[in-house]
Amino acid sequence: MARVDLRHRDNADGDWFLSVAGAYACLWKSAAPLRWATLVAPKVGTLHCIDPAEGALNVARRNLASYPNCEFHLAGVDTLPMPDESADFGYSLGVLHHIPDTEAGLKACVAKLKPGAPFLVYLYYAFDNRPAWFRLLWRTTEAGRFLLSRSPYPLRFAASQVIAATIYWPLARLARFAEKRGRNVDAYPLAYYRHRAFYVMRTDALDRFGTRLEKRFTRKQIESMMTAAGLKDISFSDHPPHWCAAGIKR
Repeated sequence: MARVDLRHRDNADGDWFLSVAGAYACLWKSAAPLRWATLVAPKVGTLHCIDPAEGALNVARRNLASYPNCEFHLAGVDTLPMPDESADFGYSLGVLHHIPDTEAGLKACVAKLKPGAPFLVYLYYAFDNRPAWFRLLWRTTEAGRFLLSRSPYPLRFAASQVIAATIYWPLARLARFAEKRGRNVDAYPLAYYRHRAFYVMRTDALDRFGTRLEKRFTRKQIESMMTAAGLKDISFSDHPPHWCAAGIKR
C-alpha cells in the first residue's frame, strides 16, 4: 500500500514533497506542476497524468519522456479515465480551486482510490490564518486580477511576467533580506517565495492573475469537503503554501 509523508524539505528551494512507497498506480490530476511528477514518477509503478488542456499534456509528455511508467490522459475531473478504486495514491495540487464545483471534483478524484489509499490536495486558502490587514491587502489585487484574467492570453502572460519581476521578486527578496537579519518574516507579503527560483514566481503569477475562476477555502471548509469525499485521518501542513492536506480513503 502507498504511504504519504507530507513534510518540509530543508534545501535550496524548500518545496513540499511527497514520499511514496510501494504504489502501483498513482493518479495525478493536472499535468502542469512538473516538479511534483519528477519526484513521484521514480517511486511508483505507474503514474497517470491527467489534464484537460492538450498543450499542458504535450509539455508533460516531453518533460517526462525519460519515465516510461507515465501514462497521459486528456480528460477533466468529471471524465477521469481510471476505474474506481484502482489507484494506490493520488494528488491534486493547485487545480481544484479553479473548477466550478470543487467538492464534486474532490469526490471524483477520491473515488478512483483504493480503500486505505492516501490523497494529497492543495487548495488556495481564504487567509483564515492571516490578520485583517493581510486580507485587505489581498482584496486590493482582486480588481486587477479580475480584469487581467479576462484579457487575451498573450497579454495575460506578459503582464504576469511583469508582476513576477516587479512585485513577487522584490517583495520575496525583501523578506529574505529581513530574515537574514533575524526578523520573523512569516507575515511579510510573498515571503513564501524568498527561497524560490524566479521561475516559480513566474508560473505562480500566471496562475494567480491569468486564471478566471479562483476559489479560496478555509481549513475547516477543506476538512469538511475531504470528509464528505470519503477521506479520514486528515492532516494539514502548518507550513506555507496553505492549505496542503492529506487524508486516507475510508
